[in-house]
Amino acid sequence: MEKISSKKALFIKLGSCGEWESSSINGNTIQLGYHDVSHYLCLSGKWEETRACFPATSDLGSVTRHINQVRQFYEEPEDTLWITFHSDCLLWCFAKKEVKQLSDLTKIRDTKGIWRNTDLMGKPLIKGRLSGKLLAVQSFRGTICSVNELDYLLHKINGTSEPHVAEAEDSVIKLQTALMPIIKNLHPKDLETLTDLIFRQSGWQRTGVAGEVEKDIDLDLLSPITLERIAVQVKSKANIKTFEAYKLKFSDMSGFSRFYFVTHSPDSNLLALEKKQDSDSFVFWGMDKLAELAVRNGLVGWLIDRAS
Repeated sequence: MEKISSKKALFIKLGSCGEWESSSINGNTIQLGYHDVSHYLCLSGKWEETRACFPATSDLGSVTRHINQVRQFYEEPEDTLWITFHSDCLLWCFAKKEVKQLSDLTKIRDTKGIWRNTDLMGKPLIKGRLSGKLLAVQSFRGTICSVNELDYLLHKINGTSEPHVAEAEDSVIKLQTALMPIIKNLHPKDLETLTDLIFRQSGWQRTGVAGEVEKDIDLDLLSPITLERIAVQVKSKANIKTFEAYKLKFSDMSGFSRFYFVTHSPDSNLLALEKKQDSDSFVFWGMDKLAELAVRNGLVGWLIDRAS
């Protein structure tokens, strides 16, 4: 899909307490209240006259701010990017120029295409993975406001990274690549310890001594929060037949919710499996995953100490 671009982005709150979020998103519209503001005056561009639609006791500055928001809804061109938030995701769209008034006197514009909650690569735009600077628009007390973080927003929607972020991401990849020879040269017991540390850094607790828990299980781990129990087998070298044998052996998964098979030196067939795993119950970790998790869990220093 062709990358999107826009010179302006606006956040819109779809109704008080989000009352129109579902209907607008499912119906592919953007919707505005201001029931007492004349649709005819707005279409005619008679914005000063719309002041009469507000109570005479209203603060002049407040009325101006409300009119400006209504005016943006009516006059923003079709290349303005609109965003909102719903179900823990950022959603975005472009809107057609025509403004229509519904029977309840709310106003709508149809979207060009649909509301999307993913980037152009299909990755969900989950709020937890977005900058707080962008999320800050949610605290806007009005209905429509400008999005200051436009460049960042466009990068997120296009599935690209800002230059400084891309540089950092490249550095992380280089670090992971540099760690691979170190991981590959680990003694089998050190590989087991690394795997144990990765899980422990993620909150898992051992239920016994590593390597002495049960035959064919190196790590018997428990989540203290969910009480989920998993089994881990660590091999310095392995092939697809070895993995399939363990998979068959633990097919009933008695007492365990998942089984992890970890190796730093898989054969080509087993390595191919890492890229197309089709089971949540049997998980394979190869060199790439070990290097990624070592960096993510702050184990770079530990690995360097083992190599030096």
